[in-house]
Amino acid sequence: MYWYWLGWKRGLDFTGYSSRREFWVFMLAHLIVTVLFIAVDVGLSFPWIDILYNLLSIIPLCALIVRRCHDIGKSGLWSLIFFIPVIGPFGCMYLLAQPSLLVNRQREELC
Repeated sequence: MYWYWLGWKRGLDFTGYSSRREFWVFMLAHLIVTVLFIAVDVGLSFPWIDILYNLLSIIPLCALIVRRCHDIGKSGLWSLIFFIPVIGPFGCMYLLAQPSLLVNRQREELC
């Protein structure tokens, strides 16, 4: 749960790095929360709660993806690869699954 809250806390921070663990734990928690909200929507016929959560989570999710790209040594603009039809999401997932570059971490510690 720590990584999920950290993702929200750093939701407007498009600089720095996010580790692979931080990214994937946030994504898993985000998926679980989304499924719970969908269940509430279906059970109570109250569709706005899921839509509201998804709208609120767009910017923190984008910031997390940009920081993850920085962690693997790529520009945050590489996250736009997601929008290429058919192969884009797979290419984006491949990039986000890459291991962190230790050089980036060491450079950040020196500054």
